[in-house]
Amino acid sequence: MNATDIAAWLGAATGTFALLWDVFKWSKTGARVIVSAAPNMVAYGSATALLGEKACVVIEASNVGDGKTTITHVVSFFYDSWLKRALRRRPTKTFMVSNPLPGRLPHVLDKGERWLGMMEQNEDLIKMSQDGYLYCGIFHSTAKRPVTVRLIIRE
Repeated sequence: MNATDIAAWLGAATGTFALLWDVFKWSKTGARVIVSAAPNMVAYGSATALLGEKACVVIEASNVGDGKTTITHVVSFFYDSWLKRALRRRPTKTFMVSNPLPGRLPHVLDKGERWLGMMEQNEDLIKMSQDGYLYCGIFHSTAKRPVTVRLIIRE
């Protein structure tokens, strides 16, 4: 192997690495939304005038990417079994929260920004959480599928 062969192999390796690095960077650009849900939240202080004594599920969406997106819907999905969810079958129940206080929809979520919304925690949610697999999440403008998180409600 002479110097020309070594230079050719080195050029091919660095070119391949540069191409893979560009594909990786491209896949990480744009809005990336992370969702979390906290059950059994009760209003305190001045918030009790707005919410009363009802328990709520607080949904938080954070944009950790480098682009803007718009939150359009807050949704929940219930699956009878984990296999339905894993195989991306239709959920047993699907529902949408029309007014997730205090957050208003649609909401433009800039990079590094957080959004909070709530949905009332009722007996149906508790039963679905304990009998199967309940997911809460959001639809946003830069993704085809919703961003969801599993909701487990313990009494």
